[in-house]
Amino acid sequence: MKIAFDSSVIIAGTHDMHPHHRRAIVWIDAVIERRLTGMITWHALAEIWSVLTRMPAPARLSPEQAMRVVRQLRGVFELVQLEPSTYTEALERCTNRGFHSGVVFDALHLVCAEHAGANGIVTFNGADFVRLATPTSPRIIVPPNPPHVAI
Repeated sequence: MKIAFDSSVIIAGTHDMHPHHRRAIVWIDAVIERRLTGMITWHALAEIWSVLTRMPAPARLSPEQAMRVVRQLRGVFELVQLEPSTYTEALERCTNRGFHSGVVFDALHLVCAEHAGANGIVTFNGADFVRLATPTSPRIIVPPNPPHVAI
């Protein structure tokens, strides 16, 4: 089973000070243990690095610490390149639905997951992904509390 990961879950799972850490880490552990195949986009790695280096102190990581996280993720997750057509489709989907601003980044993750044949996408921004989804989109999964992997 292939599950795409939104950066919101990766950030929570890789940072033990994050309030959703326990809910997210079980999903990352499932990838590490090869109970499922996890995929992220190269774009998500940039988002993750950005967020980890701008979090409020004392949670903020240095650029070097954030880069170590990115390197570890590269060794665990299948990385998917965003093609120009993915950007076009995400931009058009947002435009056609009257959306604006940062929702385009969620659209990029979702359209990429669709193109990569993911069975689901795990995110803490479920409402944003639901409004971007099509009938053929991967299942949108919000990590439950108490934490467990529910595919």
